[in-house]
Amino acid sequence: MKKLVPLILLSILIITSIFFFEDTDSRYEKLSKSILCPVCQGETLFDSPSEYADDMRIVLREQIDNGLSDKQIMDYWTSRFGDRINTNPQNENLILIIFPLFLGFIFFILFYRKIKQ
Repeated sequence: MKKLVPLILLSILIITSIFFFEDTDSRYEKLSKSILCPVCQGETLFDSPSEYADDMRIVLREQIDNGLSDKQIMDYWTSRFGDRINTNPQNENLILIIFPLFLGFIFFILFYRKIKQ
């Protein structure tokens, strides 16, 4: 029984590390799919066949290998190419989500008051 406890703890550690820690390849794929190629129209860095995208992929791989966080990497590319390089800017712009909900709420209240009269 005493030999079984370390084996169970090791198994739990291995299983949790698979779910909680991304490896570099999955981070690379996720980030390269969220960065647009500045040369190709509407293609991500992951899908772009251009040589410039190849160079950008090399830089991205180096950034991941050097241990930069996802936010640091996206800040670097955004500062270099602007917000248009990010394929998912809605995650960073909360006003785009809150403003329509706020307007909907106001119209609902006005509509409800109009019906009540």
